[in-house]
Amino acid sequence: MSFGSILLGALIGGLLSSGAVIGISFLFTLLPWWAILLIGAGGSLIGGIIAGVIAKGVGAGALAGLLSGLIVLIASFLFLWLYYKATISAFVVSMGSVAQFADEVVDLFGVGGTDVGIMMEQWITASIPTTADIQAFVDSKFIFFALILGAIFGGIAAVTNFFAGMIVGLFTRKKKESYDSYY
Repeated sequence: MSFGSILLGALIGGLLSSGAVIGISFLFTLLPWWAILLIGAGGSLIGGIIAGVIAKGVGAGALAGLLSGLIVLIASFLFLWLYYKATISAFVVSMGSVAQFADEVVDLFGVGGTDVGIMMEQWITASIPTTADIQAFVDSKFIFFALILGAIFGGIAAVTNFFAGMIVGLFTRKKKESYDSYY
């Protein structure tokens, strides 16, 4: 169990898992929610399997899986913070009223026409009087939203990759050489 193979497994597994988690955010409005969960979990599981294969060992695979979850946390936090903050800021600039902005945000998150979407629209229009207040809120508080979602995605990926790396590491561990193993 070398530390280099653990780090390499964590890096490659984390990149694959991060790609799956970030990729589902682009599919959010195109696919049903259950398909998005399956794609995210499958991509994260593949990342954990790759981490376990590269790390070669039960403990090494589990550690590589945990570290890849940390990479997913960082990558998804940065993506959510930078991409969605810029997207919402562009919406704020292009919208004329708070009600129009609320409709666009609800459609962006794919909950338009649902009970959650209606509650979001009512809360936005009741709580925020002008579009300048929306921009100020996005500039000051959106980092916390991204951090919470990044922690959720990273935690799920860490647990999934931990078990996937541990199980695959069990099969790829180095076996001790002995005279009896040749017969």
